[in-house]
Amino acid sequence: MKIADVINQINKIGEEAKDKIAPFQVLKTFKSGRSDAGVFMVEYGTANKVGILKVTKSNEAKVFQKAYGVASGNNMQKYIAKLISSYKIQDKSKAILYVNLYDLAGDNIYSSETFLDKILHEDELKNSIILAITKFLFTWNKDHVKKYISPIDILKNELSYRYMDSKYIQAFESIGVDKNIKWISLDGTDMLLPNPYYFFNNENVWDNLTVTCLTAYAHGDFQGDNIIITEDKPVIIDFCDLIEDCNVFHDLRYLESITLGDCLEIDKECDRELWSKVCESLSCGITDIGLPQGRGMSLVRQLMSKLRQNVKLIVSDSRNSLYNPSFHLAGTASGLINMRKYTSVNKKKAAFIYAAFNLKMFLKDEAVNMYDPKLDSCLVFNWKNPKMGNNLVVLEPCSSKSIP
Repeated sequence: MKIADVINQINKIGEEAKDKIAPFQVLKTFKSGRSDAGVFMVEYGTANKVGILKVTKSNEAKVFQKAYGVASGNNMQKYIAKLISSYKIQDKSKAILYVNLYDLAGDNIYSSETFLDKILHEDELKNSIILAITKFLFTWNKDHVKKYISPIDILKNELSYRYMDSKYIQAFESIGVDKNIKWISLDGTDMLLPNPYYFFNNENVWDNLTVTCLTAYAHGDFQGDNIIITEDKPVIIDFCDLIEDCNVFHDLRYLESITLGDCLEIDKECDRELWSKVCESLSCGITDIGLPQGRGMSLVRQLMSKLRQNVKLIVSDSRNSLYNPSFHLAGTASGLINMRKYTSVNKKKAAFIYAAFNLKMFLKDEAVNMYDPKLDSCLVFNWKNPKMGNNLVVLEPCSSKSIP
């Protein structure tokens, strides 16, 4: 829906309601690379205030007050853009859209950009801004509650309404991965990865296993469109997908995984090979990560290490490996959410590989100890050469010729 049509509808609603918020005028359009949602800087009302307007399919008004109240209890409300008003409109096909208006106060607000815009333009982000983002992630939702939860229940809660919905199932179908195949072999490598579709399709796979997990509220869609970078701090919008009792690492791993997809190309074979190496590196370490060289990697190396730095707010001692399994599960869930979200088949495959590498590290953790790959249930996943279809590994019986 064109923004001009959106503005006309909400101006009409405002005038009829005499809410003193209209009229609206667009000052800047933030570039969105992923979804139908549009994000705009607007001037509104007779006092000519400046705010952020987001057009989306979700109604945030229902959950905003809850999120804002939790953040206020931890003195972190200054990082949340206050929801001023929410308008319900229809597009030409009569589909319902919500137009949410957020306050944007402070100095130099006209130079504000989204985190996604900064990434796409390869602009340098201040260390203080990135650290403030991750500090917010681990502070606004305190107190964190330690629980012992089955892996499948942790992942189900992170995926929320997305778990096993039609888009989730269709995503696996589009990349040629079946839920009954246990292991994935990346073509051209000796790498064997677990298939997340298999491991999180059946609760019996886990045999009553539980892992230690810190839980709290999660934003639920913590990605670049929802982080406004002002001159002095990040401002967070859109809590529509708020999740209760969620893995505390969820938002960080989701921001990391989707930002990785924004930074790196996967069009060429060398790009796809680099993607695999990056996914492996990010899954192997937590705060200490060594990333490979390659196209687009300069920005990735800066971002990823900085994003991981504030994990110390959760795990104060790097020798404490208690929460490593839940950290890797958050990476698995984030990859699966992106796989479901992307429209490009190659992007879906990339997100699947990110999820699979994280699941591998989860299974290899000594608290889980379930990484035992076998070729009798294995699919060759054609990633380097995506024009070829996937193939099942066929084991031939050994020849029993007699020796003269």
